[in-house]
Amino acid sequence: MRQWIGVCVLSVVFGQAIAESHQHNHKKEEGSCHVSDSAREKIRSQVEKILPDQPIDKLSASPLSGLCEVHAGNIVFYASRDGQYLVMGDILDVRRSPDDRSLTEVSRRASRAVLFQSLKGHTLARYIPQKVKGVLTVYTDPDCGYCRKLHEEIPALMDLGIQVNYLAFPRQGVGSPTYDKLVGVECATNQESAMDKVMKDESVPSGTCKNKVEEAYKIGQRLGINGTPSMVFSDGTLSIGYRPAQELADLAIKHYQNPLK
Repeated sequence: MRQWIGVCVLSVVFGQAIAESHQHNHKKEEGSCHVSDSAREKIRSQVEKILPDQPIDKLSASPLSGLCEVHAGNIVFYASRDGQYLVMGDILDVRRSPDDRSLTEVSRRASRAVLFQSLKGHTLARYIPQKVKGVLTVYTDPDCGYCRKLHEEIPALMDLGIQVNYLAFPRQGVGSPTYDKLVGVECATNQESAMDKVMKDESVPSGTCKNKVEEAYKIGQRLGINGTPSMVFSDGTLSIGYRPAQELADLAIKHYQNPLK
């Protein structure tokens, strides 16, 4: 906690310098992090010690000179160019609007947007209104009470022009009873009808088809999802937890671009 506060205080006090560094460094380095091969390997080695299950996706320039930005799935942090120091915390640009003030969160969204595209073809069930104004992509677990509550609001969401796409996130993991239910939904001839049933705690036939439930679940973990329901948008915005239909509709319309097909 003390370390996080330190990073935020630094960001607020030197917000002007950070913003200027952000503008100039990115133009100069064009999104790359110029380090030696030995330093790059040292950074990877250090990260593996603290995040053994999260491989590094990329190293890029950070808003602060002297630091590289490290992307490991949904996790974004910073490393010195010699690989000796790792810095966890958000860098804030106090001149920006609240939605974009955390430059670190802006980078997280960019990473999630890339992961989001890998979810094409993983949709379990889709509820499509006559005129689509926005799309909600929802990671769900049929044994989650708030997921069931959200599911009851699908008619209201469709009336508001919101398409709902479901993805599998069995909170108890692969091989659990919930996982089996979600496989049954994906393998069903009518996936929407099967989803309606499992959301009412009704049984569906066991699934034996080749499915993508486990793969969708693992991508969800890399997106930073740790609970359900969770909504992920194509621009990388992530919203975790239940919200009423109107709030969800507003979010879906705001972030409507390049939805999953």
